[in-house]
Amino acid sequence: MSIPSRSAARRVAVARLLSLTGSSAAFTALLFVVYEQTRSSRWVAAALLLTLGVRGFLSPLGSLLGDRFDRRSVMIVSDLAGAVCFAAMAPIHGAGPLLVLAFLAAVAETPFFPAASGAVPNLVPVDDLAWANSTVALGSNIGYLVGPALGGVMVGALGAPAVFGANAISFLASAALVTTARGRFSGERADASAHRGLRAGFRFIAADPVLSRMTVSAAVFAVTVGSVLVAELPLAISFSTGAFGYGLLSTFWGTGSLFGSLSGRWITERNRWRVIVYGCLVTATGFAAVAVAPAFGFVLGAMLVAGASDGLVDVAFELVYQIRSPDEVRSRVLGALETVFLVGLAISFPFAGLLIGAFGPRACYAVAGAGTVTAAALIVPLLRRDRPSDAARPKMDTASAP
Repeated sequence: MSIPSRSAARRVAVARLLSLTGSSAAFTALLFVVYEQTRSSRWVAAALLLTLGVRGFLSPLGSLLGDRFDRRSVMIVSDLAGAVCFAAMAPIHGAGPLLVLAFLAAVAETPFFPAASGAVPNLVPVDDLAWANSTVALGSNIGYLVGPALGGVMVGALGAPAVFGANAISFLASAALVTTARGRFSGERADASAHRGLRAGFRFIAADPVLSRMTVSAAVFAVTVGSVLVAELPLAISFSTGAFGYGLLSTFWGTGSLFGSLSGRWITERNRWRVIVYGCLVTATGFAAVAVAPAFGFVLGAMLVAGASDGLVDVAFELVYQIRSPDEVRSRVLGALETVFLVGLAISFPFAGLLIGAFGPRACYAVAGAGTVTAAALIVPLLRRDRPSDAARPKMDTASAP
């Protein structure tokens, strides 16, 4: 049997870095092309719904694959299918056909995240789990940091087809890295019969008082913050910064998230609830600052701070879900969380266009700030929990250790 080590987690982190850099660049290019051709925030909302939204609706099916089959194989096939879809987008120019292919790419990508996140506890010793989640999140956030700026530059210099083609290559590189990662991506699944079906992850969360409260908090956050994704490009245009400013918004958020995920390796059982509550409050302050910012520089500073706190909270959230779920249902538990989050975003997208049309893009940041405060309030009761009780019910599979 393979001995858990940090090497495989590093390869997964680099794989996420490559594919998310390409995907973030391609996503920036897609939204820019759609907005340029239609000049409509509603078309941007439709693009978000067909990409992020569809991943949320299909996440239960995608996560089931991670619990039923070897997670390494699921991740590789997902990457290869994504590469095919983005390669097909390269010669397409119309907004409508691009959205159809982007939808298919989102379907192909759906199984990767729950499979990768579910595999992490099998790849490293239990004491390294916070480090591993922080490292994988770091790779993801570097991708989110570099990708939008790279996409904006490439769209201006080479056009959107080059961005889509480059993303296809990044998916192939990600698949190659996952192939060479040594370690077990799945553990023993002796109790798999107790967690059957697409809804097993939701049932597990509903039966766990901690995870159920956290999931409601995540839903509130998503429903209120999703409008920000639609508002970013109109906000940049309102400051006369165009595509470059739009790329900077994502870049500053990504830079903050990078530092937040780096800090995640110091999350412990004793501080994780405080990290989540106070981190959400800092994020809310950042959104509120954007709503009243007098200049674009202030907006960028607020996004930097909000991104840092949000990145730290993300690591803490994922760590709790991994610890509290056994291997045979872990991908579906994490997939259920992703479903709640992405469906929450999708619900907000149609209303975001109306909100921007009526009150301007800043209103979306005000709503996001209020929602994030509410999300923090929902976690406050967990500050009083008997922390050792969590440690007394470890769910992580360590069967790969000798």
